[in-house]
Amino acid sequence: MPSAFTNTFTALANEPVIRRATKGLVLEKAIDYAPKATDADYVRKSDVPWLDRFAAAGGRAIISGDVNMRIKHHEKLCLYHHGLVGIFFEKQWNGRNSFRKTALLLHWWEEVAAKIKTADRGTFWVIPTLWPPKGGSLRNVSLGLAELLRDISETDRAPRQRKRIPLPPSKPTAQTNMLDILDGSHVTTKAE
Repeated sequence: MPSAFTNTFTALANEPVIRRATKGLVLEKAIDYAPKATDADYVRKSDVPWLDRFAAAGGRAIISGDVNMRIKHHEKLCLYHHGLVGIFFEKQWNGRNSFRKTALLLHWWEEVAAKIKTADRGTFWVIPTLWPPKGGSLRNVSLGLAELLRDISETDRAPRQRKRIPLPPSKPTAQTNMLDILDGSHVTTKAE
């Protein structure tokens, strides 16, 4: 999430009403765990290194504004492997401005804090873009390990290659070499 957004929430975390809802949760910024380009574990445009560092430091859950994180195979496997609870937003989140994003997370904060404390490790949850006047719950979008692995299709594991479609063979003539017909590379010759 943008730093202004996380700064707002870390400041709000000190307010008594928020502190009561979080009851001991510590809010930290992902940027504090992100490796620099000169670090050995740096991987360009990947969240895996900071997730590894966060989990190693005892982190339990992440709240991510990256709506694509839960569909990137290597990132969701990393979250599952470390037993991190993932809290995500619906795709409509990207179309909102910072004020609406902050208001939406604040609206759902009690439910988010409760889910972080009680959810099974390695589960994923989505914050709806709805504004129910009372109640409401996060949507469970968890996958078990078997489903996570099945979700990675063969086409995602190997680089995609263009398939060559062979041209249809020319019609054999009386002078076509029999071996050429058998191996599919027909070469026609003119009769002398």
